[in-house]
Amino acid sequence: MNLNYYNTFILVAEDSSANYGEIPNIKRAKKTIGEIQFELLYRNDYKYTQEEVLFETHMRHKEIPESERAAEKEAFFAKSQACMRTSPLGKKYGWGLHFNEDGYVKLVAVESDEYQDFANQKDLTITRAMKSKR
Repeated sequence: MNLNYYNTFILVAEDSSANYGEIPNIKRAKKTIGEIQFELLYRNDYKYTQEEVLFETHMRHKEIPESERAAEKEAFFAKSQACMRTSPLGKKYGWGLHFNEDGYVKLVAVESDEYQDFANQKDLTITRAMKSKR
């Protein structure tokens, strides 16, 4: 099963109130999904695919031991997974997500010129992060 996006830009959600890319910082003992995804992607341009981000976020969020990685990966991808359009980064924190031709992702702050450039590219599939409210 391939969950990756290719040549795609995910705009922030229509109902996002973020005017700039914010660093998720909830200040709880256990990190949120948004915090984990931000840590993985910030300053790691085109290092991870969507599948890698989703699975690594799952491993860290559920605090699954490294020794269980292989079995957990099989179980994780055996059921359907929400895509990065549901990520708090695009829904709440003001980050667009650019996926290159190889399926690797980069965070792009909503206030940046780069965000506007990606949003207006004709050769990219443009979609939006999911709304927080129905």
